[in-house]
Amino acid sequence: MGVSESFIADFLERRSAWALRQLERMRRIREAAPSWRDGGHVPYLGRELGIAVSHAPRSRARLSDGLVLVSSRDPGDPDEVRLAVERLFAREAARYLPLRLDACLGLASGRVSGRALPRPELRVRTMKASWGSCDPQRLVVTLNARLMRFRVEVIDCVVMHELAHLKYRRHGPRFYGLLGLLCPDYESLQSELAEVYLD
Repeated sequence: MGVSESFIADFLERRSAWALRQLERMRRIREAAPSWRDGGHVPYLGRELGIAVSHAPRSRARLSDGLVLVSSRDPGDPDEVRLAVERLFAREAARYLPLRLDACLGLASGRVSGRALPRPELRVRTMKASWGSCDPQRLVVTLNARLMRFRVEVIDCVVMHELAHLKYRRHGPRFYGLLGLLCPDYESLQSELAEVYLD
C-alpha cells in the first residue's frame, strides 16, 4: 500500500531472474517429493525405495528387499502411509545416526589439530524446522530423523555442521573455516538439503 506501480514494476524487473529461479526450485522440490501411496516412492539413504501398501488392523512400516512395506487401516490415506513410514525412519535413524556421529568424530579428530571435539549426547527427533541443532553448553546434538532420506555424505555434512558448533556457536568466518576442514564439500552438500521440504 502506498507504493507506486512504477516502483513495483521496477522491483519485479530487477528481481525477475531470482523469482524464476525460485519457481524452478519449487518445481524440482514438488517433483522429488515422496508419493505416499501404493506404488509410490520415497528416498532412503541415497536410494529410491518403492512403497507397497496393504490393508491391516494397524498402521506399520518395514523395510524389505528395496521396498517399504506399509500395513495401513486405510491404504488409500496418504497421511496414514506417511506417518507409518516416518515412524519407520525414526526407528532406523535412532540406530543409524549414532554410527554416523561416531564416524564423523573420528574424521574430525584427524582433520582438526589441537584438542579433539568432545562426543556430545545425540538425540534423534522428527523435526519440521531444521535438519539439526547443537547446544554446546549442554553438549547435545539433535538430528532430524528425516535425514534418512539423504545419502550418507549429506547426513555427514549435517553432523559435521553441528559438531563445528561445539567449537563456534555462531555462523561466522571461524565457524565456516572449521566446517570447511571437517567437510570440504559442505556448500554443495547443503544445497541438496535446500531441495527438500522438511514436512
